[in-house]
Amino acid sequence: MKRVRLVAAAGLLLAAALAAGCQRGPLLLPVRGKILYHDRPLVPGSIYFNPEQPRAGDEGPGQLMASGLLHEDGSFTLRTYPHGDGAMAGAYKVTLSLGAGCPPDLAAYNVTNTTPLRIEVPPGGLNDLVIRLPLK
Repeated sequence: MKRVRLVAAAGLLLAAALAAGCQRGPLLLPVRGKILYHDRPLVPGSIYFNPEQPRAGDEGPGQLMASGLLHEDGSFTLRTYPHGDGAMAGAYKVTLSLGAGCPPDLAAYNVTNTTPLRIEVPPGGLNDLVIRLPLK
């Protein structure tokens, strides 16, 4: 009986080690920051990092969109659904969803084709990104 438990425990440990060694999904980098509108937090809303080079398919090369909620102080943390927190390295067009209270001078930021905001996520991620709007 003791030997069966030992073999079962060893099997579970081996399975856990193999699973930990196999990374599933894209390499995500931390992206945290704050968005300000005329030096005040821009809330409520969401921020979206839309890849300039869209992913070619579920398993193809390229980037995935990342998004985050804007908190009371204007801060956000990006998440790439369903993979987890962070964003892939690369160039992004940044859009905002601010709802009915969107200031007229930020309307261009609502659509990927018209947003003037572009951000490059480097291989080390971004931990203290500050975006000041409107861009000058």
